[in-house]
Amino acid sequence: MNALTSADLAAPLSADAEYRQAFAAGLMPDPQLTIGEWADEHRMLDSRGSPEPGKWRTSRTPYLREIMENLSIVSPVIETVAMKGAQLGFTEVANNLVGYVIHHAPGPGLFLEPSQDLANRNVRQKINPMLVATPPLAERVPAARSKDGGNTLEEKEFPGGIWLFKWASSTAGLRSASIRFLVLDEIDEYQTEVGQQGDPEALARKRTNAYGRRKKIFIPSTPTVEGHSRIADLFENSDRRYYRMPCPCCSAMIKFEFRQLKWIAGQPKTAHYICQECEGRIEHWQKTAMLEAGEWTPENPGHDRRGYHLSSLYSPVGWQSWAEIAEEWETAQGNPEKLKVFVNTVLGETWKERGEAPDWQRLYNRRDPALKLGVVPMGGLMITAAADVQKGPNGEGWIEVVAYAWGRNMERWVIDHQQFHGDTSNLDGPAWKGLEKWRESYFPHEFAGVAVPIRMLAVDSSDQTTTVYQWCAEQPQGSVMAVKGLHTGDLLVQSAQPIQIKADGKKRARATKLWRISLNIAKPELYAQLRYELDPTQPTPRGYIHFPELSQEFFEQLTGEEAITKKDKRGRTSTVWEKKRARVEVLDCTVYARGAAFLLRLDEYKEENWLELEKQLGIDHTSATSEEPETPRKTKPKRESFWKNR
Repeated sequence: MNALTSADLAAPLSADAEYRQAFAAGLMPDPQLTIGEWADEHRMLDSRGSPEPGKWRTSRTPYLREIMENLSIVSPVIETVAMKGAQLGFTEVANNLVGYVIHHAPGPGLFLEPSQDLANRNVRQKINPMLVATPPLAERVPAARSKDGGNTLEEKEFPGGIWLFKWASSTAGLRSASIRFLVLDEIDEYQTEVGQQGDPEALARKRTNAYGRRKKIFIPSTPTVEGHSRIADLFENSDRRYYRMPCPCCSAMIKFEFRQLKWIAGQPKTAHYICQECEGRIEHWQKTAMLEAGEWTPENPGHDRRGYHLSSLYSPVGWQSWAEIAEEWETAQGNPEKLKVFVNTVLGETWKERGEAPDWQRLYNRRDPALKLGVVPMGGLMITAAADVQKGPNGEGWIEVVAYAWGRNMERWVIDHQQFHGDTSNLDGPAWKGLEKWRESYFPHEFAGVAVPIRMLAVDSSDQTTTVYQWCAEQPQGSVMAVKGLHTGDLLVQSAQPIQIKADGKKRARATKLWRISLNIAKPELYAQLRYELDPTQPTPRGYIHFPELSQEFFEQLTGEEAITKKDKRGRTSTVWEKKRARVEVLDCTVYARGAAFLLRLDEYKEENWLELEKQLGIDHTSATSEEPETPRKTKPKRESFWKNR
């Protein structure tokens, strides 16, 4: 037989030869190549989808190497789950899987996102740039506008397979054809039921059954609420792996824990890590060598499902720093919503809902006898208050009021609690007249000769609504606000709604405004603050509340509700607040007084703002402050002191 020449090899194949070659290629075993190796050789990162464009380097995120090995055809691992923080690269692992399948292991795949918006955004910002920037992928997937089609936001066809990019609420995306490769991204955000067909996770898993042990399932997700987190349940029911690295001080294999991150309060740039084994100091820049020398170790070995947990403390140098994490932690103090985001997205842990009511007895026992009801303590600089209108039998009722003095770091003190009785439907009656006189009063300050007015009074309009609107409209502008609770919203105080009051059949010349307070933000924040304990060796927690010697009823009302998690008919969970007792006016007043402080922007006050407020009040810390509180100084506006005859 004559030997083949180079010309023979370059000559085009006949149709029969092409068929035989394709058939032979189909019989070839899957290539012995891991996803990490494939990405290091071929993957290009585009500037539209990556902060570090250029060639992919697994060495940049060594903790992802083993996870990509699991998802490779050469690995026997079927399912890999990752409960993780943000800015760690797990999204790119899923994208590498997409590219690897297109280039080296053709087959059907499904990439499932929580919503259509996220699915389409991922394709636009990540997948499409990868297909264009990575040459072997550009050769296999037709251009988006080619005549051949097969390249849309929802489908990417290639020789031997297809990738579907769907969302958890799409019934069409979760039935029909079998799939070999499944990515369930951010699974904690999935609905619990798709139409009437069942759980989207279960539906997606069923589509992999035909591939048996050849299937690959990857589930990366940030956790959410304890008891309602899919990824937390999956991780718990896995071999539970943690990334351990040698300490540069003692060489002990350690995993990063947030409690070991230390910094000077108010100076997050001083953040560093203290080794839990030798107490040696580790600087942020030392992470690079530590990550490269790290390894995953299972705490529940032998389980078929591989489970990985990683917090953002592991984020490579140049991404999220320890200083940024420390700053985010400080910013979140006193704000349950921000704390929840921090725990979920930075620590990669579930948020433990603390909606159950604090123990009223504990709060009652920590009353401070040194605080005098009706007197603003030394730290208090601005007063907000709230009124809750109650309608009693036969038209009689009362208006409950609670006043708080606010100081630096949103620290506050209860300075008054009382009721004004009478017919709450009658603006000329003793209840409303008593409220008006109280609102106009000054409260003496512990600093001698200083008195403080009520800067803002919030009035609940849930009862006697029209009367409340009329009374608020008659008060000086900027001194009162009509409010109502709202069970949704992403801001503590929502935008005001103008209310045109009608009196005697005529519209008033000046309308009042209705401010809606987001109870889903205000109440969790309050209950978190009520659990704070003072530590003499530490600064006072932001938002700490001080109590004078108030009655037992005050504290029982303050803690009279609890958060209950419920499911609707579609299986979606939500948190609602339910009363544990009939009367909770103190709780409502406390929440609305907090809304008034938010509207006055006290949350944004800096030291210069507090100093200016002290200057306006006439507080001079260089003077003696041991004298008894006096009546308001003559230089102050002349208002009757509500306390002079008490």
